[in-house]
Amino acid sequence: MDAIESASEAFVIWDADDRLLFCNDHYRNFFAEPDRVRRGVPFDDLVEMNIVYTSIAEISLLPSGWDPDRYRTLRKACHAGAADTFIQLRDGRWLQSRERRTRAGGIVGIYSDITERMQTEMALAAAKRAADDANLAKSRFLAAASHDLRQPLHAVGILMSALQARLTTDRQTTIAAQIGDCLDTVTGLFDALLDISKLDAGVIAPAMTALPLAPVLRSLRREFAPLAHRKGLRLTVLDSRATARSDPAMLGRILRNLVSNAVKYTSAGRVLVGVRHTPHGLRIDVIDTGPGFDPAEAEAVFREFHRLDGADSEQGIGLGLAIADRLARLLDHRLSVDTRPGHGTRFSLTLPRVSLALPRTDAGITAATPLPPDHQPPRGLAGARLLMIDDDPDIRAAAALLFDAWGCHAALAAGPDDLDAALARLNGPPDAVILDYFLKDGWTGARLAPLLTDRLGHAVPMLMVTGETTPDLLREAQRLGFPVLHKPLHPIRLGAALRQMVGRRGRPGGTP
Repeated sequence: MDAIESASEAFVIWDADDRLLFCNDHYRNFFAEPDRVRRGVPFDDLVEMNIVYTSIAEISLLPSGWDPDRYRTLRKACHAGAADTFIQLRDGRWLQSRERRTRAGGIVGIYSDITERMQTEMALAAAKRAADDANLAKSRFLAAASHDLRQPLHAVGILMSALQARLTTDRQTTIAAQIGDCLDTVTGLFDALLDISKLDAGVIAPAMTALPLAPVLRSLRREFAPLAHRKGLRLTVLDSRATARSDPAMLGRILRNLVSNAVKYTSAGRVLVGVRHTPHGLRIDVIDTGPGFDPAEAEAVFREFHRLDGADSEQGIGLGLAIADRLARLLDHRLSVDTRPGHGTRFSLTLPRVSLALPRTDAGITAATPLPPDHQPPRGLAGARLLMIDDDPDIRAAAALLFDAWGCHAALAAGPDDLDAALARLNGPPDAVILDYFLKDGWTGARLAPLLTDRLGHAVPMLMVTGETTPDLLREAQRLGFPVLHKPLHPIRLGAALRQMVGRRGRPGGTP
């Protein structure tokens, strides 16, 4: 008995009739009237004492607040079942109650003070809630800010494409190309924010397939050859006959982010992309001769908005590697980094191998050929009737110039009020409709689309364009059932989407 009395835990024994047989002082002192906690007192009397003095709050029983009747019922049931529970005393201390049935039908209870542990857990939970709230606030701020900035940038991009088709001198073309490069840089930053919003919204789902890597590698070479050439770098993409299991779009985005990083951070030397066979699958390496960085930052480089010391202004806002890492984890691929200051960096992506092979082509592909100009009017749209509904007058004015340069017959409306007049100007049903998501007076493209179909009397290919990036709206846009493009939208992507829509519709007189 002396050992039990001197133990740090509270201890109690109840007989088969739920009358107290023995307890130590630690248990007795939990109650408002310790002298009443003596041999022979019924368990029910102590429950009633707790109710009178509200001296105890069993969190596992009453998580939403104190209710005497409910407490009485649940506490007796918990005791009868000899179950565990967590208890908080009026003085703030926390106890863990562990009760077990004896062979004689009684109950043994041990109460341990877990105040320090609970305080630590609550502090961690509060910190996690604060971090989650901050992350949600960040996502909402970026989504709201990017929407307001995407609108004018979208209009500028359309105007630039319309302007490029009207230039007559090399000097004009050079200046326009430089402006276009700046727009592409800003658009890339917005696309990175959009990717983060999509990942936060959970609207990105991988479509795994057997994917030959040769076309993926050739695409990397075509995309980054001009940038590497302008910087005086040697970009080598080694050919591969390997076939991996991955999502084509997500894998392409991961590798583009890695190669983009390597080219941007490397001021002299080369960037090498190659595929290795390992016991764990295929490993795609992106190796550069750049400055490298402290290996202690190997985990930090994959965090959002983390930028390495010495990054130039063109390096962006520190989202490329964060997006690559999150996509890799979504695909269950392993992304790692090996670096030494002054000796360069190697990013490695390990992914599953599929036992298929492609005919061998060249042993290696080295950057040399620039990409073709991107301001040529898309083929197949000449003569197409297009209806665009957007409440931004600058975007409508820019789109009118662009569609005219493409040889389209276009009518533009701000919303449902001037829709009939716009349709009358087309002199026939539209071959495709471009809808902005948010319109004035509470209208949305999603709400207007079925009304437009009813007015025309038949279905028309529709394309949604939006500057919204909030997770809820991204999920709603995904459920619409027709293509969704995000502002700022490059005219080439708009033209390609429209050409595909018009082509499926089989418009008479279209150019193949």
